[in-house]
Amino acid sequence: MKKRLFTQSALCSLMLSLGLASSLTFGAATAAFAQGKPPVKIAAIVPLSGAGAFDGQLALEGMQTMANMINAKGGILDGRKIELVTYDDKGLPEEGVSAAKRAIEQDKVDAVVGGWFSAVGLAMKETTRDNMLTVMTSGQHPDLTEKGHKYLFRLNATSTMMSDKYSKFICDKMKPKSVAFITVNDDYGRLEVENYTRLLGACGITVKGNEFYNRNDTDFTTVLTKLRSLQPDAIYVSAINTAQGATIYRQLKQTGFKGTIIASAGNMNPKLLELSGAALEGVYSVSLFTPDTKNPIAVQWIAEYGKLYKNQPAFIGTLGAQAVELIAGAMNKAGDSRDYNKISAAMRGQKWNTLLGEISLDEKGQAQQNLYLIQVRGGKITNAN
Repeated sequence: MKKRLFTQSALCSLMLSLGLASSLTFGAATAAFAQGKPPVKIAAIVPLSGAGAFDGQLALEGMQTMANMINAKGGILDGRKIELVTYDDKGLPEEGVSAAKRAIEQDKVDAVVGGWFSAVGLAMKETTRDNMLTVMTSGQHPDLTEKGHKYLFRLNATSTMMSDKYSKFICDKMKPKSVAFITVNDDYGRLEVENYTRLLGACGITVKGNEFYNRNDTDFTTVLTKLRSLQPDAIYVSAINTAQGATIYRQLKQTGFKGTIIASAGNMNPKLLELSGAALEGVYSVSLFTPDTKNPIAVQWIAEYGKLYKNQPAFIGTLGAQAVELIAGAMNKAGDSRDYNKISAAMRGQKWNTLLGEISLDEKGQAQQNLYLIQVRGGKITNAN
């Protein structure tokens, strides 16, 4: 009887559609074992359902693209391939904790990448504390690293780091006389309001109010109408995922608001532009990634990404790629995939040249890397520095 062969992507899609597994294995596992060497398994704990599903898909695509690039060059640790094992955290803290437990106890992964939402990362890190190399990605809450553990690292800037830079631009360049906020109702959203109220207030901008929304909300008309009634010069939109963000921007325009719209840090990606339409034209944000980058690693990653996926490269995908890139580099330097003391020392012990440029990691595991001002111009995300 003929054997039916599936491509990696087709097999994964089939399994997802049939719901046959709680975790899916990506990567060149067969090739690795054919060489007699087991793969290095990295858990990708991302939201693949719920409001953050699209962002989680971007993250996973970014990780897989970088894994493919590394594997094409022979892998790491003298020929071991990188294999991604994926889990759907659904954007919920309890699901992130459950996924981390399965990854460590059942699937015996070598490292964990997660923390796309701060609330999930804050819960998940207690499961990985001091027993698993953990790279948090887009979550911005300071406690991810301030109250982290010795094997935990975070790539994105904290909300405080972001607000320190972004507030200076708002004060010096945009110069609104007043501002109001719409923020997610969790620790991250409350910290956003606290930081910007203090920083913008210090330069004379009046804060007229804030409205919270929940992470599963789909209609924001009522809260946006309340904000418009306050008559602020600007409204700061803290959107944590693409689907909600696009709805907020469209509905904000539909309320008739004519003032300045300020997008929260790390909030821009090509899909958001597509879904938001003209509502995002001229809007500023800050990001670690600009699509018009000339970084040679990023240029190669963008080209490879384009061969594999229909989506456009985005900030959230570059963080996933950078996580894989750093884990691979540190394991190579340590000479081991499980000696977390050596791997962590390697992560902290040097500056790394990555697709997002040069990065260093401090003693708490917090990344120090460049932030860029970006703006939507002509329907494209551009470097506004």
